[in-house]
Amino acid sequence: MNPQPPDPRMLSVARALDRTGKRVGNLEESVRRLATDVSRLAGVVAGRPAATSSSDARPDGPPRASWLLAAGTDSELLPAALDDLIAWLDLVYLRFPDALLTACWLWHPSVIEELWWLRGAHADAYDPDTGSWLRVGDWHDRQRPGVARRVRDVLTKCDLSLHTGDRADRGPAAEPAPAPLAVHAATVAVEWGRSGTRPVPTTEQLDEARTSSAAQVRGRR
Repeated sequence: MNPQPPDPRMLSVARALDRTGKRVGNLEESVRRLATDVSRLAGVVAGRPAATSSSDARPDGPPRASWLLAAGTDSELLPAALDDLIAWLDLVYLRFPDALLTACWLWHPSVIEELWWLRGAHADAYDPDTGSWLRVGDWHDRQRPGVARRVRDVLTKCDLSLHTGDRADRGPAAEPAPAPLAVHAATVAVEWGRSGTRPVPTTEQLDEARTSSAAQVRGRR
């Protein structure tokens, strides 16, 4: 008994299904690539490292936030972020001959802030998607030497022992003084916004300025 020839309509349907299956597979791959691109773009717009797949993983910089502003926030992310910074210091920063970190560097928030942004700038400069050799050159020529100089200026004047006991409120370890005459900021702002000029200081403000200057001089001794 001879088999019946295939129905042309069934063959057409089978071929159409096969083409549809291939298109769906291609569409799924395109959607996956698009999701990755959107994730990276969202990271750029939000100012943070974008998520990457395990096959595209790379070391990212610290979160784009201020270490100084993180004070008192009780953030659980800070220990891990500081671990990341320390690993980068060992791998990169401390390999330069002018880099200096003394034992009390962790007790200087301004030093951590300097190193924090320098680590982020390093990650941005070498980013395979958005980095450039021009940014790398700027990091080496301007950013890193500037941070190294400022950090060295702070740490060479200090010692961990200055952060203990009754010595902790004097010298380089002292807490920063509040901005002088800050209570008059609203008056200055209103006058500047209204006329574009600065108000003439009052007698009271001049007295406060002299008191503030004398306190700053005593604090430096």
